[in-house]
Amino acid sequence: MLRNYFKIALRNLSKNKVFSFINIGGLTIGLASFLLVSLYIFDELTFDGFHKNANSIYRVVEKKIASDGKETQSATISYLLSQRSKTDIPEVKDFVRILGLGRSNVGTTENANVFYERYWVATPDFLKVFDFDVLYGDRETALKDPHSVVVTKETAEKLFGNADVLGKTINLDGDSIPCKITAVLANFPINSQLSFNLLFPESSLTSERFMKFVNSDWDSNTFTTYLLLNENANPATVQTKISNLVKANSKDENKEKRSFLLQPLKEVHFNSENIEGNLGKTGSIGYIYIFSGVALFVLLIACINYMNLTTARFMHRAKEIAVRKVAGASQQTLAGQFLSEAFLTTLFALFFALIVVKVLLSKFNAFTEKQLTLGTSTDYRVWIGILMVVIVVGLLSGIYPALVQSRLKPLLLLKNKITLGKGNISLRKSLVVFQFTLSIIMIVATLIVYQQMSYMKNKDMGFKKDQLVVIDINSGEVRRGQETIKYEFAKLPQVKEVTLTSRVPGEWKNLPKVKVNKEQSATTKGNDMFFLGVDDQFLKTYKVELVKGRNFTNSNASDSSAVLLNESAAKALGIIAPSEELIEIPSANYGDGFSSLDAPFKARVIGIVKDFNFQSLHEPLAPMVIANINNPIHSSDYFTIRVASGDLTATLKQMDAIMRGIDQTHLLEYHFLDKQWELLYKEDKIRETIFFIIAILTISIACLGLFGLATYAAEQRIKEIGIRKVLGASVQSIVTMLSTDFLKMVLIAAVIAFPIAWYAMHNWLQDFAYRITIQWWMFVIAGLLALLIAVITVSFQAIKAAIANPVKSLKTE
Repeated sequence: MLRNYFKIALRNLSKNKVFSFINIGGLTIGLASFLLVSLYIFDELTFDGFHKNANSIYRVVEKKIASDGKETQSATISYLLSQRSKTDIPEVKDFVRILGLGRSNVGTTENANVFYERYWVATPDFLKVFDFDVLYGDRETALKDPHSVVVTKETAEKLFGNADVLGKTINLDGDSIPCKITAVLANFPINSQLSFNLLFPESSLTSERFMKFVNSDWDSNTFTTYLLLNENANPATVQTKISNLVKANSKDENKEKRSFLLQPLKEVHFNSENIEGNLGKTGSIGYIYIFSGVALFVLLIACINYMNLTTARFMHRAKEIAVRKVAGASQQTLAGQFLSEAFLTTLFALFFALIVVKVLLSKFNAFTEKQLTLGTSTDYRVWIGILMVVIVVGLLSGIYPALVQSRLKPLLLLKNKITLGKGNISLRKSLVVFQFTLSIIMIVATLIVYQQMSYMKNKDMGFKKDQLVVIDINSGEVRRGQETIKYEFAKLPQVKEVTLTSRVPGEWKNLPKVKVNKEQSATTKGNDMFFLGVDDQFLKTYKVELVKGRNFTNSNASDSSAVLLNESAAKALGIIAPSEELIEIPSANYGDGFSSLDAPFKARVIGIVKDFNFQSLHEPLAPMVIANINNPIHSSDYFTIRVASGDLTATLKQMDAIMRGIDQTHLLEYHFLDKQWELLYKEDKIRETIFFIIAILTISIACLGLFGLATYAAEQRIKEIGIRKVLGASVQSIVTMLSTDFLKMVLIAAVIAFPIAWYAMHNWLQDFAYRITIQWWMFVIAGLLALLIAVITVSFQAIKAAIANPVKSLKTE
């Protein structure tokens, strides 16, 4: 019987090619969209889940409550805490301690390939706790000996041209002893929070200063630590034991206000937004919910279309159903036939959807920076999910036509006197309203996201970021010769200004923070402020306005202890007009928690600059101390050059030659500052594009549903239209008659969609410290656009019915 079902279904699909194309096309779009978004969501939800011990690995997070009641959380803890956790807490089976040390100039003795690479140090059990794929080497011993190194396949190929480099050596800038490669790892999965290019054993850190520090370190926030717990361990119990362990050994006067949390490895990606010191990229579970909902809605809209189009074509199959019923076919048999057609249509749509996904996947990966696949290597759970989706979509698409059409009486079917209940018509209209409600919401969302992105792109940041080239200082020799390099840069014809800074606005590494208080009020804990070291050319190069006081003077040696404040910092310290007021900076935070300076930095306030945005517009303006470049807290790290417009290739080559004149091994690493600022909003741009694409898909599929209902209405009223034409009705009046009901549905959809869209987008905008105001005209544009699209869709079928020959429609009576 099942074979006959599908044979008849295939015959009907072949017979009604146009409607089959629309049905399959709509479901193909819905399924392809759903599959792409689902692959993305699955990849996000399985972050770090590929480790076999993932369910037993926890990151240690320290929570502190400051004297002002402010709570901070840090993903970095002290050295001895991780060490003693394993020996003193029975539930701890093993631990991994990681220290990120930035980048180094890396080369080989075999060739001239030299690169800047990120490198970490870790405890010996790193590759035992985390089972990253080891291509070459022994994971048990790879991180045992000093001056050994673990590299990734990508790094090995960059340095040596191939991945089989076990036993070869590399050289690090500043280290006279070559490091032996003891393991080569497969390139890290994109959905891993841990990724590095070089990993050294912790035993390589043997300096007297480091050993003195770690042997008494119970209080710093320096090391990222992961604990591997026993299978039956209670994380809450371990948390309490860790907190008690610190209280028993710490000398911190605020140790009673410190506590420790164990964060499951699989939750780190989505639950780290307010935690400092994250090693990897964090995600947003809110957007996962949004994209999941949108993907389901697109698929649901495609299913609704199938229902509407199948119902619209019902009149053409009335006699077929009647003959089957007279011949003895039961309601169950006919329902099975309609469901078979729905499943066959869904299978065809799935086939084409898989092709579409295959074609688009490489571009989708480039767009989302993922490594998604759909093939034999894809996780089996994805294929199980696809199978379940096909079953659900087939049922959703076919259940309504199957139940409604299979229960009609054969006599009425043979006489073409079919009057479906008002409830059925209302359901179809409700579905169209639902489709257009979603479409209008997506149009409003797309408009608001676009307006917000345009606002951020064009907002006055308080400085000029265009035509600025930022060059990294990546060696001690270049740093020592920075004044000479700066002088030579300034002589180049295309260079307008040059400045030296420790960091830059829009910083892509990390912006240090400092504790600041007036010297007279040393009893206070200090204000948290960002810190930037600059020379006397910073204000001129970046076009930052000096509001009061004076700038640094290059000829004044005492200015090494002078600072500028932005308006927010001056307000926080109660400084109205700078007059050499003394401030004190006792501690600094370089991204791993505050630690005391060797000696407090005492500085004089000589000027106040206008507030400027040095972080993305997601963040509010914050207080900043702008110190002289010769400060004791943070040394120079960048040259920033304002250049004239034109071809910069020759100028960059000249800059490279100037720097190599100081350090021949130095590699020119540069960024255009305006491009770096765009990267701050990369995720927002991705979401903007996704919203735009989904809005187009949603309204396109909704139009197919509207077309189906218009077709149904025209066929139901075909004789009425014929009589009206015979009595002299014009084509325009008939088109208006047929279109009015559908336009009412779109207007109802708009009324429902507007408050929902406002609420959703109002909440989305709260993620930005600087944001647009939602305007009434955005809703008007969305409503008119939806109305215009509906008019075009309905008019096609209405005009076709209005211009038809009335004799043909009346002669059957």
